[in-house]
Amino acid sequence: MMSFSRALVNFIFPPKCLLCGQTLEDALDDRPCPCCLSQIKFLSHPRCPRCGLGFVTPAEDDHLCSGCITAERFFTTARAIGSYEGLMVEIISRFKYQGASRLAKPLSTLLSEYKDPELPFPEFDLILPVPLHPQRLRKRGFNQSLLLARRVSRQHSIALDFKSLQRIRHTQPQTELSGAERQKNIHGAFEIRNSFVIEGKRLLLIDDVFTTGATVQECSKVLLKAGAKRVDVLTLARVL
Repeated sequence: MMSFSRALVNFIFPPKCLLCGQTLEDALDDRPCPCCLSQIKFLSHPRCPRCGLGFVTPAEDDHLCSGCITAERFFTTARAIGSYEGLMVEIISRFKYQGASRLAKPLSTLLSEYKDPELPFPEFDLILPVPLHPQRLRKRGFNQSLLLARRVSRQHSIALDFKSLQRIRHTQPQTELSGAERQKNIHGAFEIRNSFVIEGKRLLLIDDVFTTGATVQECSKVLLKAGAKRVDVLTLARVL
């Protein structure tokens, strides 16, 4: 009966890929369609084991990138689903800046299904989204990182904490700045409230794009200072 009911619903309302709108033969449980998946450049080895930066030469082994050698990293591990190019740029832009909050479903599915021994979901105590300043939140209408984090939290039954990490300073958009300017711009932009919630906990920080890492660095720094055991980062895309 359930199979017949599902077939009838699919006949009347043909399922479509939430990313590209292509009609599908069957629903994919919020997963992107095969065509969309084929256009994403998924990141794997060789890469920096700390920040996840991918390397061009496939024959190389994993090794620390120059940034992780020369700069202090407050997060333990950062990983991204794919590189920030092509389809990833288009869908993240639609998601963040064109009000396409429905894209949280397929995008968070990509995050939820990510597998890496350095980011074992069962070992995290809390999932935190990178917060928006209230002024930007009012303008955008939603925090894209929170929408992603909420669905990952439900999928893996990990508690979601969107209150402890707060953005207290309205900053210039990071996309308009250089690497050095980003670090200066984001300094002091976050604070921790109710630090007892995160003390001694292993945290997974969720964001949409890792560019220079300045934002997740600053978030990780204040979380560790407030007593977190460690902070790891997972994003949809990584600028290479």
